[in-house]
Amino acid sequence: MDERGNVIFLIVGAFIVIALLPPILMVLFPPIQILFQIMMIFMLYSIVRAYMGDGPLTLILSAILIYFMVFKYTYIFASLWVFQMLLGVQFLSVIIWGIGTSMRKG
Repeated sequence: MDERGNVIFLIVGAFIVIALLPPILMVLFPPIQILFQIMMIFMLYSIVRAYMGDGPLTLILSAILIYFMVFKYTYIFASLWVFQMLLGVQFLSVIIWGIGTSMRKG
């Protein structure tokens, strides 16, 4: 059979493993969850402050985003944040390249 079609399954599998890793680590080691929440709070506030400026609307919008993204849906946004960080440093392209080259027959 054509083995080049299997590369997409390996890439999707790698993405699923990367997406499941932060919630698993947060459950196994609770300090990781606290560190993530602290980083997200500072990051969200600084992003909203950069766009909105100083004022009460910034605090209200930050509080709403922090409640939903940091406390209510922590595990979902932890996975998304890890994906965003890996995309920022071009790490996911390295994973795709590595899986693709390992499937080639020389």
